[in-house]
Amino acid sequence: MLTPAAVNLVSFFYPTGNTPALSLTQNIPREHPANVLCLGCGDVRNILFTAHADGESDRRLDVTCCDIEKAIVARNILLLSLLIDTVDDHDVETVWNLYYHFYLDEKSLRLLRIQAKKLHDFAASMQTWHSSQYGKQFRICDIGTLIKVRQMWNFYSLNEKNTSFKMQFESMIQKAKKAKDTLAHGVVLTGFRSAVPAHLNSLEHLSQIYEHYWENGRGVHTDTFTLHYGTDPLLGFHLATAYAPLASTSPLRPETLESSPLRKLVEVARITFRAWANSFRRITCRNILTLRFVVGDAIAFCHALQHKRITGHIHSANLYRDGHHVELLVLDGEDYDNGTAPLCFNCIDTSNLVDHVGILNLLIATSPLLEHGVAASLYTEIIVRKEKTYKDLIDGLLCGHFPTVSILLGLFPVEYYTNASAVSTIDEILFNTATSSATRNLPGIVDSEMRQMFVRLTWKRPVALPTSASLPAIRLDGVGLAYVFYNVYLRMFQGEDLGHMFSHINLLALQKQSLLQYHRASYVSFLRLVKSRVATNWNEVMSILLNLIENNSNIRMGMNYMQEFYLYLHLLDLYCVDTLSRHYNCDGIAGTTGDIRDWRHMPPVVTVTLKIPRAKLRVFTSLEPLKLGTPTVHCVVQSPQASATGQWQNLFAAIQLSFGEVTTTGTPHSEAFKIHITEDEHGWNGKSPLLVSFYCPTWILLQEPRTATVAFGVQSTPHSAGLFINTLGTSLKVFETCLGDEKQVFVTKTLPNLLGTISVGGFLDSDVAGHEVPNPDARTIVSADVNNSTGQIISLTGRLEILSEEARIALRNGAHITTVWVSPCNFVVTIGDGRFRFNLDFPGPILDTKKKIRIARKSSYIEVLAPLADSVDWPSFPPSFMYPVFLDGDRKNPVSWNAPRLDLDTLPVLDLTQHAKLQWLITHTSLMFSDHESALRTTGESSSMYTEQSSNPAVRLSFKSSLFVVFMRFTRLQGGPTRATVFGINNIETSAGLHLLLIPSMLRLDPGGRTVVLDTAVLPLYDELMPRPEIRQFLADLSRVGILQLNVDDAALRTWKSVLPAMVERCRATWAHREDCAYVVGSEQRIPLSVESGQNPLCTCGNGKLPPGFVSADVPRWNHVAKYAVRAAVAPSFSIPYVETCGRSTVGPGNERGPGGATTVAASVDECCVCGRDKARDKTGGLLTCGRCRRVRYCSHECQREDWKEHKKVCA
Repeated sequence: MLTPAAVNLVSFFYPTGNTPALSLTQNIPREHPANVLCLGCGDVRNILFTAHADGESDRRLDVTCCDIEKAIVARNILLLSLLIDTVDDHDVETVWNLYYHFYLDEKSLRLLRIQAKKLHDFAASMQTWHSSQYGKQFRICDIGTLIKVRQMWNFYSLNEKNTSFKMQFESMIQKAKKAKDTLAHGVVLTGFRSAVPAHLNSLEHLSQIYEHYWENGRGVHTDTFTLHYGTDPLLGFHLATAYAPLASTSPLRPETLESSPLRKLVEVARITFRAWANSFRRITCRNILTLRFVVGDAIAFCHALQHKRITGHIHSANLYRDGHHVELLVLDGEDYDNGTAPLCFNCIDTSNLVDHVGILNLLIATSPLLEHGVAASLYTEIIVRKEKTYKDLIDGLLCGHFPTVSILLGLFPVEYYTNASAVSTIDEILFNTATSSATRNLPGIVDSEMRQMFVRLTWKRPVALPTSASLPAIRLDGVGLAYVFYNVYLRMFQGEDLGHMFSHINLLALQKQSLLQYHRASYVSFLRLVKSRVATNWNEVMSILLNLIENNSNIRMGMNYMQEFYLYLHLLDLYCVDTLSRHYNCDGIAGTTGDIRDWRHMPPVVTVTLKIPRAKLRVFTSLEPLKLGTPTVHCVVQSPQASATGQWQNLFAAIQLSFGEVTTTGTPHSEAFKIHITEDEHGWNGKSPLLVSFYCPTWILLQEPRTATVAFGVQSTPHSAGLFINTLGTSLKVFETCLGDEKQVFVTKTLPNLLGTISVGGFLDSDVAGHEVPNPDARTIVSADVNNSTGQIISLTGRLEILSEEARIALRNGAHITTVWVSPCNFVVTIGDGRFRFNLDFPGPILDTKKKIRIARKSSYIEVLAPLADSVDWPSFPPSFMYPVFLDGDRKNPVSWNAPRLDLDTLPVLDLTQHAKLQWLITHTSLMFSDHESALRTTGESSSMYTEQSSNPAVRLSFKSSLFVVFMRFTRLQGGPTRATVFGINNIETSAGLHLLLIPSMLRLDPGGRTVVLDTAVLPLYDELMPRPEIRQFLADLSRVGILQLNVDDAALRTWKSVLPAMVERCRATWAHREDCAYVVGSEQRIPLSVESGQNPLCTCGNGKLPPGFVSADVPRWNHVAKYAVRAAVAPSFSIPYVETCGRSTVGPGNERGPGGATTVAASVDECCVCGRDKARDKTGGLLTCGRCRRVRYCSHECQREDWKEHKKVCA
């Protein structure tokens, strides 16, 4: 009921994933136990890949899987139980057939029936299940889930000759094929995502595989849903290894290298599945894995977890399992009784539920369940295209100012502020641009630009230093917060503003307005969460907010929902208007009117259940289901045509649908009167009436207790109006009757089959630090200032009220005050010589360059006031915030905040001798550069407007350019015939020589990141190390062999040193940080240790921990210095398309040019950009430099003439 209700005649079944598998533990250090929540979990790909990516980690892995489809959960348990039982790869192949094929061979069918029968018998009760051979590792969260999956296992165990089985299976196949022919006609190209980064040659093959699967495919059985038209079992796998050349000893290397492309794709998927399955078996044998399963709506399940977390003992939040049944969701599994089931998680993955339920609904439900450690991450994924540009998508995503609403939700959108990702973000844009322009006028093409806009967002808690177990509290004045809420209201219900709708008519806008994701209960749930998060005068907030909404003249249609708005404010204990503050019918004698006026002491809110005859539903069932879609529905309570109380109408969108028969108990028109619904399991295909229930204010019903109209209808949207207006008229009512019709209308205290009213929890008191946060010797108070006209937080003020008498004396005596900006959310304030130091944590990122400091020496407080940052402010943040590393709550383990963790030894290794098959790598690494960076690269624009501490665009460009050189020269794809094996980072602004050595061992595919990664040894060269004889001899010998010197300025060198800790930490697998680690010794975090010249940025805990034979024998005296080197994962660094425009300036497939169209990688390297020589060809002098742009170097006029055709296009 917390999301809009829709007619679900069309309900697609997603048996396999539509995006490549991801590791669920990618941001959790290997020492941390992983408590994972998978919402809309879908198939098992992420679980299997996580088991594989976790390598030999001995961490505890506890994964709670929630999906609304019982068939998804049942088949997942069936597959995983089979994998536990398998003994060899041949058995795994049979499991593959069973899980991914439509039509099963006899052997697979027999295995399915035997295993399904086995599971069905184990599931006779919760006790028999949990005591079975699978019960220890596969936990069922509630009895309702057990009943549902047992039904599916019973269905699977039926013999194929069984008439019921055969009819349902064939019906499912025919419905699925019809949906495919209608919605996915033509060429479907979305499979490219699985082949990134080597996807440029995959499009034709993946489309053919998709068609072959649907013509001859095999698959899964389900009885009540339509198989999704985009189903393709290969989409969940990483298919780049089918196109990228792999070394002979590489993991996941196809066995038949010369097979046809289609066969090779299938073989790659099978090999991958086999490897994942083996990893899963190994982890289950170590008894470190627990998988929990629940069938239900993700929003309802999360609120049930919140309620259990808040109350400690009550297992239900009085929410139904889903929006189309009246089964109460109760967490009655024994693990929720004994406290072993997690209620908070350090990973929450929500798949692409945002597309279905709305991101605010999802974040309201999940944010209170996210742990407060720096490793905890919440992921949201968007696939459906709703806006024209990525920036428009993000700007409108949270129904308000993105930074402001993020703060109120207690979340930090990582990529939004870092503008950096080690995961490929731009291939999607390049693909959409290329395919849409190439196929726009071709018949039968599914336009991917119109259909999809893939965005994956990572949300974390705001960083607190040292890491806090709670959110920083925030104070807002009542007026400001009211305007923030009002702005969210206007944006959330923008579709009800007819003026705005008609002024923004386009196809995307019409589609968006037809997919309603919020109603007033959703909005009030947001207010409920925020109330538990902030300190304010709440009555003032609500008084101002209601005045603003009630006097809004634009959203006229919204006034009909006002009573539902008031109602949910009352139910969720936020505010109570006068009409809901009292009971009714408190005077008089019971039983004198024969209607609800006989109900003595009638509560201010009751529930209405309306029974809609099956015949009235023909307006839906007579339409082609795919044409019908999923129209949103609501209920209406209004005055009759002739009414003594005047004409009035109230709409209720928070409704519950179900099919079944009604039985009643108790005396009508009394608190004892209850209804029970016995559900019709056939739903839309059954014979029972549709039953619709909703909360309603009592006073409305009492206006016309017999004659008021109660109706069920379709909400007006562009799609529904066009579909139904001719049959239903402008009111779009499907059925109506009068309130006195006691055969069709039931008025009760509670909703059917429930015992109480809905509960929405929010944050615990312990989740939010006291509004006056204790700090050693000081009290911290953080407040926000709001621009009332825009409803945006514009600045944050942190006040330190000094409590220590010694510090107060120092302050009064004029001690110097210093502030150090240690991260975008944190300052360290020091009084005097450093004896008094205070951490000042903000709930969002602020701008150091525009801060103001107020010092009240007599009143003993210090205030830091700074503007709230937006995404465009990323250049103002320190370079270390590109890929920051923070210490966890125990201050023992560094955590790479936004560079996903990798087990390098499990990643495929590329064969660098096959240049013709590696040309895609040029384009892929070029995608690092945003359009602005490409322009900077071309024009050489000055970066003097930025401070030395900032990671301004020119500095980041210099870092990326040197990174691009490393990839091109190590692979020999550009820059000359000789592979560079040692790279030296040189600061051209000093004479200190080399500062870092990068010695790549191999280039690997990072399938989860859809990119590549250099498996590299890093040797920092710093003052303390340089005098050692072995280092001096090593460098001398190395200089004779050759070091490719990358010339960068001081700011770019600082950036290299800033990101190195993340590069090291993300691949740490075989070693642990020591107790005396330099990162954690002392009272403050130092990661990196230093970015200054001559200083080491890294701790030494991982030095020498390199695999045998890691570095080529061509590197002289390596064995003497390997003890000073550490392993690192060096990957391309991609800009974020909703922060910067990306992809438009990047060349298309097959073009061997670099970023910004440049023909060379040698702009910062002392060598010829054509042949790679580091001296003049005639050996008479140095290199020549292009006299026009002064950026490109050549060994001779011949090389310059050869390059001019391409270079002239970008020469400035």
